[in-house]
Amino acid sequence: MTDINRLKDIIDQNSLLYSSYSPEQSATGRLDSGREVVILFVKEFEAECRTVRADNCSKYRYTWFHNEEKDSFILHVVWENKTQIGIRFTSQHFPLLSYLSQPKDLILTTVPITELVTQAKSRGDDHLAFPDTVVTFSQIVFEDPRSFYDQEPKTPIS
Repeated sequence: MTDINRLKDIIDQNSLLYSSYSPEQSATGRLDSGREVVILFVKEFEAECRTVRADNCSKYRYTWFHNEEKDSFILHVVWENKTQIGIRFTSQHFPLLSYLSQPKDLILTTVPITELVTQAKSRGDDHLAFPDTVVTFSQIVFEDPRSFYDQEPKTPIS
C-alpha cells in the first residue's frame, strides 16, 4: 500500500471511530435453519438500514480495525451503494467478539431487542418479527486486527 493510500486509510478509520456506534443490546441464538446468529440493536443506523433495504443491496464488504489504544474494535461495513456503518465494540462487548471468532450470521436492528421479545410474547410466538429497518449479514467472523499490526516483519531466509 502506498503511503498516500495508507494515510487515507488512517484518516478514514479515525473518522469512523467518531461516527461509529456501540450496540445498546445484543442477543445470540439460532435461526430456523440451525445457523447461529448474533442480533445487535443500534438505533443510530435507522437511516442507513432503510437506504440499504430501499436500494435492495445484497453485496457488502466488511473489515475490522481498532482504535489507537487497542481497547475497542470497529466492524466497518460498506454496501454496494456506498452506504457504510461502523459498529463499535468496547470491552463490555469482548465476550460477543469471542463468540464471533467463528462464522455467525448477524442481524442489525434499529428496534430494541427487548421490544421485539415483548411483541413475540404478546403474539404467543417464540420467533422475533423484525421491522423494515433491519439488515442481515452472513457468516461474519471477528478477526482481531492487532494480530496483523503487531507481527514483526518477516525476513526471507536466504
